[in-house]
Amino acid sequence: NGANDGQNGGSGTSGLGVEYSPTQVNIASGGIISGGFGGGGGGGGAHDHDHKSERTASGSGGGGGAGLPVGQGGTGPNNGTNGAEGEAAINGELAGEGGGETNNESEAIGGNGGDGGSPNEAADAGENGSGGESSGSEGGDPGSDGAAIRRTNGGITVNISDPHNRLNGRGSTTATTVQ
Repeated sequence: NGANDGQNGGSGTSGLGVEYSPTQVNIASGGIISGGFGGGGGGGGAHDHDHKSERTASGSGGGGGAGLPVGQGGTGPNNGTNGAEGEAAINGELAGEGGGETNNESEAIGGNGGDGGSPNEAADAGENGSGGESSGSEGGDPGSDGAAIRRTNGGITVNISDPHNRLNGRGSTTATTVQ
């Protein structure tokens, strides 16, 4: 019926995984270790039913998260007024934008897809759809960011030398539970 919830954005993966303790990580001038960033949530769909009239609008896809490889944008389903595809991320720095809202005669409006995440900026949730009789659906949650440096367990010691502050905004350096 077009009034489906938006899908959640995909999660980013880690840049470097560490299994042995102690480990020394040295980041040279110009070097980067970065986690991948979460994708934007999909927009919620909408449905409107009036006497002898039925309208649906699909939510749009979320944008891809920045990273290498880049996150792909989500696709909008083909129900009612078709949702727009989210853009793929540009590179490891610039995320893709979510697809725009869809409008079916101002009776059913599918939500915008959320923008993907990038350094120092979390991914956005998809917007809710809106239709008659309170029939809009919820937008999807944003995907989570991957860690810059991930340890297989909390007992592993990682000594990090980052004299140029290249890890700033690129994900956790102490995570154990992300991919």
